[in-house]
Amino acid sequence: MLILILSASCSDWNDIEAVDIDPQHAKDQNPELWARYMESLRIYKQERTHYITYGSFENGTEQSKNEGAYLRSVPDSLDIVTLANSENITAYDREDIPSLQEKSTRVLYLVDYAKKMTELADAAALSTWLDKAVATATELKLDGFAFNGLPSYGGTDAEQAARKEAARLIVSKLSAFGKTLVFEGDPAFVDAADLSKLDYVVLNTTDIENAVNLKLHVVNILETYALSKEKLLLAAKIGSKLTDEDLNKLDAVTEMTNRVISLGPLGGLAIYALGDDYYQAKMNYQTSRMAIQTMNPSK
Repeated sequence: MLILILSASCSDWNDIEAVDIDPQHAKDQNPELWARYMESLRIYKQERTHYITYGSFENGTEQSKNEGAYLRSVPDSLDIVTLANSENITAYDREDIPSLQEKSTRVLYLVDYAKKMTELADAAALSTWLDKAVATATELKLDGFAFNGLPSYGGTDAEQAARKEAARLIVSKLSAFGKTLVFEGDPAFVDAADLSKLDYVVLNTTDIENAVNLKLHVVNILETYALSKEKLLLAAKIGSKLTDEDLNKLDAVTEMTNRVISLGPLGGLAIYALGDDYYQAKMNYQTSRMAIQTMNPSK
């Protein structure tokens, strides 16, 4: 008798029962409240003076281990998100891009010239490659471009001239798009006459490991190039460390956030490896969100 009862009970427990689950997006649950939130984000990002937060996102993941691989999950308060893998934009990326733009986040296409310099030595090949980038950005209705490139401090006069000509061609093609234009790296790559066409310059500070060298680097940039402080963004990578003047090793993103203000004030902060901040013990994007709130405490 006991065996029969237990068998029946186990059978009941193992039965598959259909459950009606209908998850709704926040804007479907309360459209009016969602619209007010979108308007608040728009006013903050487009009308209020604040420190810019720029995120470099490794897009292009087909199958993800968590939500951190999808653009839809980045913090709403980011001003700019650049697609670090722009030549591999997936169907998931295409679906998520409009959701970021709805929140007034600018989505940029990265022209990774530093990675392609060898194979794009010919001006015609470079021009064709840039045209493809512009066509993709136009199709996806992106908000502009970020680009990079390495200046030539050596080589022949002809090699240096070719490098400068490549930089001029890149700026000419991308600035004609008429939207946001950001340079990532050493401003020496960009022709002096083209610096005014840049909206922001993300300084190559991700590899700087101590605060003294950081100060010297920023001072040198300000003294050498005709760039306003408001256009300069310091850069830090999730998980990296920065040693302060007392030899304390601190989280690079958090400490670089403080330096944005003390060394300028500058225009803001660029966060690299943004997706690595998603899945951690404290909270999703805890480091990035704290950086944004530190720079803009009342926002």
